[in-house]
Amino acid sequence: MKYLGYEWENQVSILASRITLHLQKEIKLSFLSEAQVEAVGKYDKEPKEYTIKGFCLSRYFVRREVLESMVEDLPCIHINKRYENETVFTVCAYPSVMQAWYDMMWKGSISTKVIKDLGDKWHKASEEEVETLHKKHKATTTRCFV
Repeated sequence: MKYLGYEWENQVSILASRITLHLQKEIKLSFLSEAQVEAVGKYDKEPKEYTIKGFCLSRYFVRREVLESMVEDLPCIHINKRYENETVFTVCAYPSVMQAWYDMMWKGSISTKVIKDLGDKWHKASEEEVETLHKKHKATTTRCFV
């Protein structure tokens, strides 16, 4: 496993400097709570637990293309594509971990929609009914890729 140590903090500092220079004013990055992601199967050869840290750029607008160029050489920092109205960054060692998180959130969104559609009859639903709803929502739920 890639050890991030202080490297992620260094990269966050570099990014904050770049954004400050771009906006020509001091910024504040807000750190989010940690989430645990287990990367398995196609993402890594051996299942492991990874910690993902997140932070956001609140109250400031910087075009997505500009931010993407700012993090190009910062391998620990990714722009979290699941957020459209706010700029959220994720710190993790490998793109595969970010993809595992995207996939987990996508599958959770599909399951939540299926349960909402079934309503009070969720415990009486047949496997076929659940599978039909699952396919419907799988086809229409937005999926993010690294």
